Amino acid sequence: MYSKTLSFRHLGLMFCSGVVLTPISPSFASTPESWAKLDAASQAACIKASGLTSATAGPPTRYSDKLLIDARIIDGIWPQPHMKGAKASMLCLYNRKTKRVEVQELATPPKPAPALKDVWWQAEDIGGKGIIDRSDVTLMLGSDGKIGGKSGCNGYSASYQNIDDKLKITSPLIGTRMACSPALMNQEQIFQKLIETTVSYSISPEGALILQSADGASSRFVRK
Repeated sequence: MYSKTLSFRHLGLMFCSGVVLTPISPSFASTPESWAKLDAASQAACIKASGLTSATAGPPTRYSDKLLIDARIIDGIWPQPHMKGAKASMLCLYNRKTKRVEVQELATPPKPAPALKDVWWQAEDIGGKGIIDRSDVTLMLGSDGKIGGKSGCNGYSASYQNIDDKLKITSPLIGTRMACSPALMNQEQIFQKLIETTVSYSISPEGALILQSADGASSRFVRK
């Protein structure tokens, strides 16, 4: 790539890990004006090479004249329609002598999974049959091994066990005994049965909680 001793990959790893080679007196710029001109050329070349829209360039990390490399991060947006405006970051390496540019996308750390326990989840769909408008169906999985919430008309609670993606109710549901409209009561019975027969859960890419029941029905919840 740029050097017989350091590849683009090695430079990228050193740059991203905070390893910076000590610069020595440069031979390709000697005055503030010439440095400013070099920086402008490096920045423009990196932005162009990135192919990103609305791109901005970070400050350069300047390697010694043994390597003649300026490294900087370019942030912007993927222009392809199928990327739907996704943001991207590129590492750009600019050779001060040859003016050669190479860019490489920086890996984005995966987002941590949203917390499962000790947060309130609001039902959006019950068993694939939707949910009655403005009905309050919620659950919380406590770190104390208790599950509880509202099932649309009454409150409920039980004990549960969670191992990996497995979720099992380990005690009968108990709750209040208020009477509501027939439609709400019917939905409540369906919901409670699904909770009692839950066998596993997953978190969707959007952060929704999906509970899977023994009969294959799934219910969807979002964080309140």
